[in-house]
Amino acid sequence: MIKHKLTIVLIAVVLATTLAGNARTAFRKSDQPTLHKKSRYRVDILVPLYLDELPKSAAAAKEKIPEKALPGMAFYAGVNIAADSLKKEGFNIDIYVHDVASVNESPGQLISKGKLDSSDLIIGDVQPQDIQPLSGFAKTKRINFISTAPAFYGETIDNPYFTLLQPSLQTQCERIVAEVVKNAPHDKVTVLYRSKDAADNACYDFITDAAERKLHLQYMACGKPPKKANLELFIAVAKPVVLVVPVSDTGFVTGLLHSLSTDFPDTHFEVYGMPSWAAIADLKKKGAFPNATVHITSSLILDPASAAGQYVRHTFTAFYTGKISMPVYDGYEALFLFAGLLKKYGTHFNEDYEHITSPALDIHAKTDRSGDVRFYENRQVVMEVFEGGAVKK
Repeated sequence: MIKHKLTIVLIAVVLATTLAGNARTAFRKSDQPTLHKKSRYRVDILVPLYLDELPKSAAAAKEKIPEKALPGMAFYAGVNIAADSLKKEGFNIDIYVHDVASVNESPGQLISKGKLDSSDLIIGDVQPQDIQPLSGFAKTKRINFISTAPAFYGETIDNPYFTLLQPSLQTQCERIVAEVVKNAPHDKVTVLYRSKDAADNACYDFITDAAERKLHLQYMACGKPPKKANLELFIAVAKPVVLVVPVSDTGFVTGLLHSLSTDFPDTHFEVYGMPSWAAIADLKKKGAFPNATVHITSSLILDPASAAGQYVRHTFTAFYTGKISMPVYDGYEALFLFAGLLKKYGTHFNEDYEHITSPALDIHAKTDRSGDVRFYENRQVVMEVFEGGAVKK
């Protein structure tokens, strides 16, 4: 665990469903929080840093940092920049950073050993399987838990102290369908899907539920990228072909896009896909997939072009080596935004989400049929369009 006392010292680590209601919807009476302002707050950051696997000397750090550690370290860099900003503003806050990739600081260990009991706010960049136990703990202790996990689709959350900072997979699939309805309301749309795992099944269900009675759908099931002869049965070459592909596996999708480019060079494809596709490097290569326009969703928490984004970039460049990445912005925004809410509204700030003015955030309550809050979610989804290696939003 790494502890920051902002008014004393900063310690560095080795770093080389349709929503109903709104943010004012009531908690259950038994969960009704008491707004609690304090002179000093504790924030716990849960992030996979893989410190046990990092090089022990600065000389070896550049070449030996495992790739799996880079997103977590980038997130921590953003947290560090936010911590410095909060210190300059005179905010009394203690920040505890937990390396959840360590056996001794796994979410289960942190809960069982009481290491989060005195927290005022938990921000978790954790795996989907860790969200449910952390949410249950946070509900019991009435501690706000902010999850930065991407495109959550797992078990049902029933915790009015839980907030998804990244829009859920269901919300992103609903936005994909809305985009298809806007761009191709009368075209026959092919849903090219597979049923390999829970993620694929969730994507398929969310897409088909959202598209019901809104689109003219035909379905093509395939375990591997389909062969040309099979695709020809679904393709009308006289006009753009609209494909919705509810598959998160980037390897499958990369193979599919290359097949479309090779087998049908004279046919233009409008392809709509999942947020995980942002990791497909070929989408950003000049001239890639010349016969396809690829639409994917993303949740841009902090716009790098904004004033705050430029501040983060400038600070990162001044103090760190390497290329800045999106987790840096995410770490900065997660801590700076929610620490600010602590300061302004106290430990239970959920009902004040409507006062957030960030253009990248639109946080609403997810409610049950009785109108009670199940959890909160940021529903601000950005559509990114890739064409020939260029991207536009």
